[in-house]
Amino acid sequence: MSPRKDGERARVALLHTADRTGVTEFAHALLALGFELVATGPTAAALRQAQAPHKSLSEFTGERLSADALALLHPALIGAIAGAPPGVDLVAVNFYPLAEATADASLSQDEVLSYVDPAGPALLRAAARSFKSVIPLCDPDDYAQAVATLKAYDRMLPDRRQALAAKAFHYAAYYDSTVAQYLGGKWEEFPDEVVVALKKSADLRYGENPHQAGAFYTLSGARPWGLNAAKLAHGRPLTYGHYLDLETAWALVTAFSEPSCAIVKHGVPAGFAAAEDLARAARLAYAGDPKGGFRGTAVVNREIDEEAAQFFAEEFVDCIAAPDFSPAALRLLKTKKDVRLVTLPSPLIAPHELDLRTVAGGMLVQEKDQSPFTGPLKTVSKRAPTERESAALATAWRVAMHARTHAAVIARGTAVIGVGSGQTTRLDAVHLALVKSQERHPILAAGEPLALAVDGALGAEHVHAAADGGVTALVHPGGTSEDKDAAEAADRRGVALSAAGLRHFRH
Repeated sequence: MSPRKDGERARVALLHTADRTGVTEFAHALLALGFELVATGPTAAALRQAQAPHKSLSEFTGERLSADALALLHPALIGAIAGAPPGVDLVAVNFYPLAEATADASLSQDEVLSYVDPAGPALLRAAARSFKSVIPLCDPDDYAQAVATLKAYDRMLPDRRQALAAKAFHYAAYYDSTVAQYLGGKWEEFPDEVVVALKKSADLRYGENPHQAGAFYTLSGARPWGLNAAKLAHGRPLTYGHYLDLETAWALVTAFSEPSCAIVKHGVPAGFAAAEDLARAARLAYAGDPKGGFRGTAVVNREIDEEAAQFFAEEFVDCIAAPDFSPAALRLLKTKKDVRLVTLPSPLIAPHELDLRTVAGGMLVQEKDQSPFTGPLKTVSKRAPTERESAALATAWRVAMHARTHAAVIARGTAVIGVGSGQTTRLDAVHLALVKSQERHPILAAGEPLALAVDGALGAEHVHAAADGGVTALVHPGGTSEDKDAAEAADRRGVALSAAGLRHFRH
């Protein structure tokens, strides 16, 4: 670094940091480069302890300033960052990790808000706005590169300054959005402006395909729930596809109070069953479509005990998720090759959750589809479903809710034996579900009724196709011009037809 010329002022660095990782080393490096330091609050205390000479705000501005954080917004200081004399050349500002406070259920709202820094974001934005003359730093990981660049070249190129400014604006926006999301609550309507704050939680082994990189980001400002609270207990990192499968399967099994198992592959249910114990539920779920469940993701709504683990140890699934694993189950499952074990301790869906999907140039936002029923199923045929048929209809309907449109699901009792998903016509979905079900009849005792659920309205041709395949009870959303024909067809075939009053399209 070249020495300062006579009469040329020393460069000034302002340090206002909540994360003081490496800040004392950074301060000493700046002093060696000829910078004068201005430090605030706890940062100043850290520099005093490290014997790094620095000025207070009042010493720098020449005015008496209170010790309150709002003194950081004094016009003299903001003007100095913007380039007015005496001038600030480098600003290092970061904030308390507010997402940690909002995630702490033991803290009251007042306690969380006490961590909000009212001045730091303004300082950082002022520095980032003036990046052509000020170096804005918000990440301790950038300190070493900044020092190395200044030491080698005595300046920093405009492109690098601009990149740091963009990073600073992202950082400040994330911080503000965390507060907004924490306070937001339920939207009464979709607002004109929405900023979503996301924080990277994990790098994925790969994205949807091995040549695509991927990462998992969590929504800031919310208590940990769902996949945000998932922990990898054993195995290699999860991929993009694992998270999609976990979301579908966990939402499905947590809708049932009895021991349940869902096996999902490529985001679509391949098997599902509820039973008196977890081991039987797992066996029935896998038997619903052994080929479809191969290398799939299995999720259960109970702690996996040794008996259930013995079944999973015999069949090949790529990922197994549960609220917890017993020590014996964990020891047994860890001996399997290439298996991932995940704990999901909390319910998946948070109140008022939104569904976000990117499209070219924008994002589609909608409320999450969280309500399988709006009330009791309405019988629209002359014959009402029996108690056993009603249980099968409820199972098939919940699973169809999580399949891809057009979807058709056939259940016997509380076990699914045929899924038609992602078809271009509803009749194709019904035919596919029937073909799969006809391969699975032996998995349950003879005489158990077959029930069919579809995610869209049925017509007469669908009812006849189902009846030809042995289905005795059907449920659909209803509410279309085909309802009358479907009901008449059900009466001619002696099957029970119910309407749920809402549809569950999933594209």
